[in-house]
Amino acid sequence: MGDKKWLVLGGGAVFQEYYLKAFAHLGLLKSITVVELNENVCKLLSEKDISVIQMGFDEFFDQNNLKFDFAVITLPNYLHEPAIAHCLADNIAVLCEKPVALTTAACDRIIRLESQSAKHVYTGMVRRYMPSYQALSKSLALVGKINTVKVEDGNPYAWVADSYAFFDPKNGGVLADMGVHYLDLLYHLFDDLVPVNYQDDYEGGVEANTLYHLKNADNTHISLKLSRTEKLKNTFEIIGEKGRIWMEKDNFESCFFSPDEQVIHEIRLENAFADKTLKYIFEACFVEQLSRFASNHGSLVKMDEAKAVINLIEWAYNQRRTIALYENGSSFLITGGTGFIGTALIEKLWKDGVRNITAPVRGYKNCAPIARFGIALPKVDLLNYNAVEKALSGKKYLVHLAYSTDGKDAYNINIEATKNLVKAACKQGVEAIVILSTMNVYGFPNGMVDENTVHKPAGGTYGKTKKIMQQWCLDFAKSQHKTRIVLLNPTCVFGPNGKTYTTLPLVLAKSNRFCWIDDGQGLANVVYIDNLLDAILKALEVKAAHGKNFIINDGVMTWKDFLTPLLQGYGNKIESLTTKTLLSQNFKEKTSIKKIVRYLLANYEFVGLINQHPFFGKIKKNIFNLVPKFRNRLDGQREVEWLTIGSENLTDNSTAPFNPPVWLNEIYGNTQSTFLAEKAKEILGWKPTVDLDEAIKRTSTWLKKIN
Repeated sequence: MGDKKWLVLGGGAVFQEYYLKAFAHLGLLKSITVVELNENVCKLLSEKDISVIQMGFDEFFDQNNLKFDFAVITLPNYLHEPAIAHCLADNIAVLCEKPVALTTAACDRIIRLESQSAKHVYTGMVRRYMPSYQALSKSLALVGKINTVKVEDGNPYAWVADSYAFFDPKNGGVLADMGVHYLDLLYHLFDDLVPVNYQDDYEGGVEANTLYHLKNADNTHISLKLSRTEKLKNTFEIIGEKGRIWMEKDNFESCFFSPDEQVIHEIRLENAFADKTLKYIFEACFVEQLSRFASNHGSLVKMDEAKAVINLIEWAYNQRRTIALYENGSSFLITGGTGFIGTALIEKLWKDGVRNITAPVRGYKNCAPIARFGIALPKVDLLNYNAVEKALSGKKYLVHLAYSTDGKDAYNINIEATKNLVKAACKQGVEAIVILSTMNVYGFPNGMVDENTVHKPAGGTYGKTKKIMQQWCLDFAKSQHKTRIVLLNPTCVFGPNGKTYTTLPLVLAKSNRFCWIDDGQGLANVVYIDNLLDAILKALEVKAAHGKNFIINDGVMTWKDFLTPLLQGYGNKIESLTTKTLLSQNFKEKTSIKKIVRYLLANYEFVGLINQHPFFGKIKKNIFNLVPKFRNRLDGQREVEWLTIGSENLTDNSTAPFNPPVWLNEIYGNTQSTFLAEKAKEILGWKPTVDLDEAIKRTSTWLKKIN
C-alpha cells in the first residue's frame, strides 16, 4: 500500500479520531494528502507532519495535477455526492464515510457516475468489522427461528468535534448518524427490510430521539430506538425460539448467548482482523476497513447496499409532519439555551408558535436537545461586543441564562458578558430583557428572605459575581427608558430533565453516596421549571417590572420531604449524618480518587451535572488536575464510542461503601431560610400554575420513567 497515494477530503474529528490512527498503524502517513478548508484544523494537522492543503475540495480539484489512487471522504454528509463526483472524474477509488447520501436519488446519481468510471465507490460501514458483530453474525443459528430484534443506542450526546455540521438539518440527525450503522447491520443480517412505523422528535431541526419499527421477509419484528439525550440499554439483541443473542455497546470483543434466564455464554471470535496484532477496539476496525479498501475486498459495502439502507432513512424522514415555519411574531435571543432552563424555555416558546429564536452557543457539544428545533445556533463569543450586537439585531426579547462557575471565567461570563448583552440589546432597541440571577446573592440567613434582604453571597465566586452583575444591571436600568431590564432570583429549580435538584440525589443514592444532613431538616426553597418559565415570560411583558428584581419561589419544605418522592424508594434507606460528621468525613472507608473517577466515567448522568452547579467548580478543577482522562470525557466523547468501564463500579450499591461527599452540605445542607415571592406575585401577577405537590408528582413520574 505504501506505493499508492491517498487523498483525504475533510480533516475534521472523524479523520483525526479514527482514520489518522489507522493510517499511522499501516505506515501510510507519508502517503496521504488532506484537503481541508478550516485554518485551525490545517494548522493542527501540519503540526503532526501531515501533508495538508487548505482549500475547499471544489477549488482543489479545479487546480489539481497530482494523481491519487484512493480517496477517503470524511466531509459533512451533504457534501458527499459532489466530492464523490470529483473523485470519480479523476479516476480515484472512493471510500466515503456514512451515510454516503440522504436520498435514493442521490444514490442513483452516484451509481450512474460509478458505472461510467473504472473505479468503485464504497461506504464506510465500519461496524461490520467489529469482532462482537462478527461473532454474533456467525452464531446466529444458536437462537433458532428469530422472533424479535431489538436495538437500542442512546447516551447524552457529546462529540469531540465542535462543529455545527452535526446539527445542520442538511446532514440529518441521529437516524442518519447512528441509525445508518444499525440499519446497515440489520440489512447485512436479514437482507431487504420493510419499514412499518417511524417516530422522532424532529421540530424543524435534527431529530435527537427516534423509534423505528421494521420487518424482514419472514415478518420478524425489528425495533430500532436511538437517543442523543437519554441513556438507553445500548444493546443489539436478537430473540429466537432457542434463546437470545446480543452484543453490548461497551464490549467490542464478544457477543453473548443465553438459552434461558440463568446461563449466559460469551462468544469471542479468534482472528477477527487480518492483522493479528490489532486489539479488539473500535479504532482497529478502521485499520481493517482501509486494508480491505486498498485491496478492493469483496466485503466492502457497495452502492447498491448503501442505497437499500438510505431508502429506509429516506422513508422514515418522509413520515415526519410538516413544521409550521412562522406563527408567533415574537423574536428571542436566549443565552444558555443548552442548559436545563434554556432548553425548557425554547421548547415552550416553540410549542407556543415562536419560530424566530436564536440560541448563541460557545460550542456545539451539548446542543442535541435544542438542535431538534428549527432555531438558529450561531457560535458567539459573548465577550465580543460586536458579535453580541450583531446577534441581537432584530430581536424583540433577550433572555440571558448563561453563567459560569469557575474563577476568571465566572467573572467574564457572569459580569462582562452580561454587560455586553444588556448594552447591545438596548442599542439594538430590544423591547425587554430578562436576566436570571440567583438566590445565592442573598446567602442563606435564618428566617425570611425578600428582595430587601442584605446581600451576603453564597457559592463562592459564582455568588459574588452574580451579586456584582445584579447590582450593575439594576443601576444601568435607571438610565434606560426604551428597553425594560428585569432580573429574576429563582430558588432551586427542579422538574423533568433537571439536574442538581432532580436527578443528582438519585444518582448519588444508587451508589451509596447520598445522605440526609441533620435528618434532612434543612429548608428546601424550590421552584418547578414550568412555573419559572411562566415568571420569565411575565417579566418580559409587564412594564412595571423594569429596573426591578424578583425572587421566584414556589414554596418551602424540608429537604427530606422534598427529595423523598424523587429518590424512587431509596429515601427510607438513606442514612442521616450531622453536619459536623459529614464535614469531618469520618466514615468506614475513604474512597480513593481512582474509584471516584471510575464512578464519574461510568455515569454520564453525573458527568453532565458537573458543569450545572456553582459548588462543583472546585471539584471539577481538582479532578482535572489529578486525572486528565476525566477532562477528556467531560469535554466530550461521542456517543458512538463503545466505552470500556473498569471492574470497580460505584453504581453497584450493594458493594459501594457509604461515602457521601462533603459538598452535599453546600447543596442540601441544614439552612433555615425561607425565600418570599410576594413581590413577583404583586407586580408580575405571577403565581405557581403547578402547585408544589403536583410538580413533585410529575417529576417523580418522569424519574421513574427514565430509570
